[in-house]
Amino acid sequence: MKHRGAGVLCASAALASMLLAAAPAPTKSSLPAMSFAAATQMKLANGVIIASQPSADVPVVGVQVFVPGGLVQQPGNKAGIASVTAALVLQTKVEGSTTLSQAAALAGGSVSFTLDPLDTRYYLECHEADFARLFHDLRVALGHPDVSQLAAQRTQAIANANALTENPLEAAYAMVRQVRYRGTGFALPDQGSSVTIAGLSGADVAAFVASYTHGAGTIVALEGAVTQPLTAAAAHEFESLPASTPAPAPTPNAVVRLHQIVAHRNVPAPWVAVAYEAPGQYSSDFAPMLVIEALLGSGGDVHSFNYTSNELAPQDFVGAYYQYEVSPGSMIVFLGGANENLDQSVRDLETGIARLRGDKITATLISEAKKTALGDYFLSVTRFDDLAWLLGRSAASQEGVAFENNVPQRIMSVKAADIQRVARRYLTKETIAIVLPASAGR
Repeated sequence: MKHRGAGVLCASAALASMLLAAAPAPTKSSLPAMSFAAATQMKLANGVIIASQPSADVPVVGVQVFVPGGLVQQPGNKAGIASVTAALVLQTKVEGSTTLSQAAALAGGSVSFTLDPLDTRYYLECHEADFARLFHDLRVALGHPDVSQLAAQRTQAIANANALTENPLEAAYAMVRQVRYRGTGFALPDQGSSVTIAGLSGADVAAFVASYTHGAGTIVALEGAVTQPLTAAAAHEFESLPASTPAPAPTPNAVVRLHQIVAHRNVPAPWVAVAYEAPGQYSSDFAPMLVIEALLGSGGDVHSFNYTSNELAPQDFVGAYYQYEVSPGSMIVFLGGANENLDQSVRDLETGIARLRGDKITATLISEAKKTALGDYFLSVTRFDDLAWLLGRSAASQEGVAFENNVPQRIMSVKAADIQRVARRYLTKETIAIVLPASAGR
């Protein structure tokens, strides 16, 4: 889960140095029309989207397969079904007694999953010569996860759930989601709870698989040493999916008032998460909110709190976190840690938000923030799997694969009036989650 290190501005420092002080004069720079390589996409008769972005300099193929079954779609009493199902997919035997994970590793590649709000992503990276075989293995496992491994995966999932419960950042994030996404599966912990996980059955796994086995909403995004035969092979694997549409994702209950929630954890110092509504990634307000995130001091990119099969949860995250892969999105500012004056940080945040809603942000400051937002956007795709993720997200938009190149242009076009308008529209009715040391108040 990628997040900024100690050298990145924390929220309080950013508010002091960016919102409350003058920034250095900007330098003029031109932005190319194409920030990313040329890409193409096609839609199969059943609704599956195949997108590809070849690169002659990369000797491997990377593919993200998006299936329309994510955290939002989890039933309230089945929290954890998305993560358990995805783990079973990786442990499904696909070549004799060899599991999908083992088959990829034996070929010098890798396979992993990531739980997103509206879908689950499976990432496969391998040599071109192994792609057709391993991609077929992945498609088979997606449709028929090995439920004989269910007991073992439930045990592992419960251990993961218990561990994440003690993480103050995850606790604060979970409390924010509980309020802002009530009525959907995204209000529940990514990993589920020990109670819900223990009750998951093979029938539950089969029902979740059926819920995402649709042409519409399935996206295959290919990067690297992609050739026309490989693209055709990918299309062939998914052309047999039913030409149907998944059930609409549940809509969260509207947040109509301020909320404050408190939890206690075994931590040396308190943490606070202050959350506001934010636009989704396909909204016309997306670019202005990216600039606002830069003004607030980004702590990391949208992947920072993803639940994945191959990375650990963040232990230290201070700054703004923009979750835009769900609708409505959320702008969450994390404050805390042993070296932070929490009261002062909260006051700085309140002052900064008031400045954003007002009309006192200078042109120089906005120019610097746009450069920062642009840099953050590019830094969110520093890895091969990130490129395939962005390609898939772009292919799902109304603009298609052109979306990833249009966003930088929109960031640089943001004006002061856009920032004020977006701040006034979204940065209200905050949800405040407070994580206190267990000894405090107990």
